[in-house]
Amino acid sequence: MTQTLVTPPEAGSYLVLYGVSWQMYEQLLAIFAENPTPRMTYYQGTLELMTPLPEHQSYSWILGRLITALSEELEMEICGLKSTTWRSQPKAVGKEADECFYIQNEPAMRGKLKINLAVDPPPDLAIEIDTTHSSVNQMEIYAELKVPEVWRYQEGKLSLYCLTETGYVESENSLAFGAFPVKELARFMQVDSEKGENARLREFRQWVRSQLPS
Repeated sequence: MTQTLVTPPEAGSYLVLYGVSWQMYEQLLAIFAENPTPRMTYYQGTLELMTPLPEHQSYSWILGRLITALSEELEMEICGLKSTTWRSQPKAVGKEADECFYIQNEPAMRGKLKINLAVDPPPDLAIEIDTTHSSVNQMEIYAELKVPEVWRYQEGKLSLYCLTETGYVESENSLAFGAFPVKELARFMQVDSEKGENARLREFRQWVRSQLPS
């Protein structure tokens, strides 16, 4: 059966398909490889296709910038891979993170553009921006992919989750950034009609420096 997309889907809309084979999922990934939408999430036969809202994209972009700035101020090396699709055929899961980073494993992955989770580690940190309802349990997918740490941003709050043998548990501290108060990043994500992104980023850098030992 052949289908033609005549008009693009509205931002924020989503479609859930059941009984989708792994082969069909990979074919769809190939078809949409050069197109940022729809975003695809696959979990053991269930495929969700979603077109993100501008709100979602804005928060994702800003949090990614804050993490990058934080790593610079802390003199840490990171490797950002944005919304790379991570998938595992043995686990029958696939997921596009909103943002993702190698941090602890950055030295091992430095300069590596072809990544195979069968031999390479998953990203150390993945970001999920929760602005819409999802029919798929995102955390179960990340657990199957063995992502050590996931940050979720929802309704102005940033929550940290670390992977254990029984799944994710909420944590006060980050595996990647230790005891640094990363939950405070949420304060700098709020849209301000009086202040641009770069101005807020400069304020954030000043705040980070104020948290560091003299």
